Amino acid sequence: IAKREGIGDLLAEGTKIAAERIGKGAEKYSMDVKGVSIPMHEPRFKHILGVGYMVNPHGADHCFNLHDPLVSTEGRLLDQFRALMGEIEPPPQYDYGALKTAMLRYTFFDRFIKDSLIACQFVPYGFSELVELTNAITGWDMTLTEMFTIAERALTMFRLFNIREGLSADDDCLPDRFYEGKSGALEDKPCDLEKMVEARDYYYALMGWDTKTGVPLQEKVEELQINAVMPQG
Repeated sequence: IAKREGIGDLLAEGTKIAAERIGKGAEKYSMDVKGVSIPMHEPRFKHILGVGYMVNPHGADHCFNLHDPLVSTEGRLLDQFRALMGEIEPPPQYDYGALKTAMLRYTFFDRFIKDSLIACQFVPYGFSELVELTNAITGWDMTLTEMFTIAERALTMFRLFNIREGLSADDDCLPDRFYEGKSGALEDKPCDLEKMVEARDYYYALMGWDTKTGVPLQEKVEELQINAVMPQG
């Protein structure tokens, strides 16, 4: 693959393109979202992570995402969410509900800020600590609300870019295999397609996007002051 020799020349394009070129039904064996191959983290074990794979603007990314076990038990991350959302109980590990979906949205904001600051995700900065870090480095006087708004604006612009390039809600999906029960530890834990779609649509709602198409509403675009990048027609 590295030298692009033989079949490696095809596989170097990634599993999605390789499967499309091979044809004959090979597409169903490409485990990817938006052309990005699924990493080692299993959505049948981490359901909201699977939703994150679906709605992430660049596909199956386990870093720009929320890992269910981190909020299903007491800990630092859950306490950070409590600072934003009030007193909440740990949501169950195998859960696709509204609370976890809201946490996913905040996590996307957090990851965007950390990526922009080039801050390591393994250093457990809290939301407020990111604000302190930013202000200490830049001399600005940012608030968490301002930083989250910047992140929301960027994620919405990503969405508008994807739409312009031909992506739609149909691309916010997992490979069919994750909805199937197989043998082993995850035999009784296939992802529930209906619940995954409900969580996806609720994420759209939280972001101010059309709940069926995922297209940002004109009102949200105006609120975020990004009218100039709104696709026409």
